[in-house]
Amino acid sequence: MLISGTLSKCCKLLGCLLFFAVLRGNTQSNVNNLPVVLKAPVAGTTEPLILYITGDGGMKKFSANVIESFRQKNYPVVALNALKYFWNKKTPQQAAKDVASLITYYQGQWDSNHGVVLIGYSLGADVLPFIYTSLPPEVAEKVKHLVFLSPSTNTDLEVHVSDMLGKSSSKGMSVPAEINKIKDKPLLLVFGAEEKDFNLSSLNVRYQQLILPGGHAYDEDANGVAGKILGALHP
Repeated sequence: MLISGTLSKCCKLLGCLLFFAVLRGNTQSNVNNLPVVLKAPVAGTTEPLILYITGDGGMKKFSANVIESFRQKNYPVVALNALKYFWNKKTPQQAAKDVASLITYYQGQWDSNHGVVLIGYSLGADVLPFIYTSLPPEVAEKVKHLVFLSPSTNTDLEVHVSDMLGKSSSKGMSVPAEINKIKDKPLLLVFGAEEKDFNLSSLNVRYQQLILPGGHAYDEDANGVAGKILGALHP
């Protein structure tokens, strides 16, 4: 009886281990199929993981330089290429599931347990509130700050060529309305001094605002933008 009981417990334990191994394998498989650029952490860093979502132009010079600036300041970065990822329409739940997988997987791979900062630029900023509000609670609780770089007023979580040509659409879900649902995290909204499209009066949540020189690309001063963002997060 003792041997039988012990064997039964061992089988159950083995079954659990196999289940989690398969789950981990599926997560890794899903993560490997996502269009991301990685900036691995330096040894011993205590900075949070940055999950960055590009604009609809993808990993262009500005975003590439911004995430490299974060890396140089010892922040590990996982950057999702919005052009490739949102080329096909996503639901908030789909996007949140993939972002949660990225956060969970790379925090584990890099032994990064110092929280998460979510940063979105342009289209990335538009989709960010919808992703955050759809995250699983155990992932959302890891998020320390949300940073919105030049969001617009509406999104349908899909790349549109007309938007890439500067012809913004008023169709889709309201970005300010979704931001207004985020009442439990510090919010930073960043705009170029020449940008006038986003109506801040539509927000009824507390937020910090940062106005930088230039327009939508902030005079291409990626290093300066990264420094100002990190300075605002750690005043």
